Amino acid sequence: MSRATLYKRSEESKQRFSFYGLLTSILHLATMLVGGVAYASSNLPIYLSLNAAYASGYGAAVFAQSLLVLLSFVALVASTILIFLSRATTARGEFASTTKLLYSAAAATGLAFLFALTALAPPAAQVVSPVYYAYVAMVAVCIALVVFAFQLLRSVTAYYAPRRK
Repeated sequence: MSRATLYKRSEESKQRFSFYGLLTSILHLATMLVGGVAYASSNLPIYLSLNAAYASGYGAAVFAQSLLVLLSFVALVASTILIFLSRATTARGEFASTTKLLYSAAAATGLAFLFALTALAPPAAQVVSPVYYAYVAMVAVCIALVVFAFQLLRSVTAYYAPRRK
């Protein structure tokens, strides 16, 4: 294959990665929206007050679980920003930065998933709404999309890898 054809494929891969990054960021935002609705429709916001948590009989455990759910939203926001930034660094050809950003996004999404899972354990499992399960499933899908982004990045960087002569 000629060098021009390989370059053209590389540029198409960059565009595909950029579009995929945009879709992944949009899914992260939709996940935060679903999570916000699920959080608000459950009784978890009530337990952000230690007084209410102790008065309900659940104690500090449900307070901590409610706080961790909020932290999962913060981790998803960080992951969304990191994925969006990885699009820009890929367009400029800074693949080392893109890789670091994607690893950070994967870690942030993983933390969001772990934090979101904490509300599925007792005592908070008794007060979450059924929509919350959809939120946890969507966070798992976000993890899968970030992992797939590594495969797309590998196809983008294949052109720039050293060749044997």
